[in-house]
Amino acid sequence: MKLFTIIRNWFKLQRIRFQMRPAKLNKAIQEAKKLHTDTGRRYRVFWFGDKYHVWNRNDIRRRQAEGLLKWNKKAGADFDKICFYDTNNKEA
Repeated sequence: MKLFTIIRNWFKLQRIRFQMRPAKLNKAIQEAKKLHTDTGRRYRVFWFGDKYHVWNRNDIRRRQAEGLLKWNKKAGADFDKICFYDTNNKEA
């Protein structure tokens, strides 16, 4: 039983590693840059639900209203800590 659990966890880890590959991250960053140049809004790249998402402040608030994200988190400071890329950040 323990061997089965070890093997199952290894496959889960490999699936997550494959889904978080750098090519998908770069594609999400390019999408965020394109949306930023088109609309002028600040976009961030997040990892939720086994995929990368490109959200702005309104999208974050919409997810909070739907119950997917907690209300006690602020759309700015708290989500800046967990985002992979931010279009407002000049260092990246």
